Amino acid sequence: STGVEEGAGSGIIISADGYILTNRHVIPSGTTKLSVVLADGTTYDDVAVVGRDPLNDIAFLKINGAKNLPAAEIGDSNSVQPGQQVVAIGNALGEFRNSVTSGIISGIGRPVQADDGTGSSEQLQNLLQTDAAINPGNSGGPLVTLEGKVIGINTAISQEGQAIGFAIPINDAKGLVNSVISILNGVMV
Repeated sequence: STGVEEGAGSGIIISADGYILTNRHVIPSGTTKLSVVLADGTTYDDVAVVGRDPLNDIAFLKINGAKNLPAAEIGDSNSVQPGQQVVAIGNALGEFRNSVTSGIISGIGRPVQADDGTGSSEQLQNLLQTDAAINPGNSGGPLVTLEGKVIGINTAISQEGQAIGFAIPINDAKGLVNSVISILNGVMV
């Protein structure tokens, strides 16, 4: 008999026509069906995985046929400083949609050995450390400044510590974001 696995995570809408940035571990290889639920409860079932970054915990989705979606404003993670206040947004524990937690940037440039959810792990570099509560299900969601600008992609938590979460700096994904959108829209960079 074949088992059916379900999972939940978070994502960041990066274009009005439906491109979404999330963590690769949120969309395991072999995923056959995806749904995206927006903050207002609108559900999209025609969703495709359009890219995976083999070196970072990043994946791209596309809601086919989407128009006029509210795209996130991307910030500059290079300007982030320890002590800066931030907010993490996501689908906490896969059941509490639109959860918002606050904290500060606790450290920058952190290396982390992260479990990818399949029993193996990967080494992630240059992560932002925060004490904003990040729980399973928050993965792939935004870490934002108080001005609402995305500076990170929530990606990992420490199992040993309390209030220690990690996010991929958004600047590490900006080039990929531009490339994926340009290539898929048939525009050469």
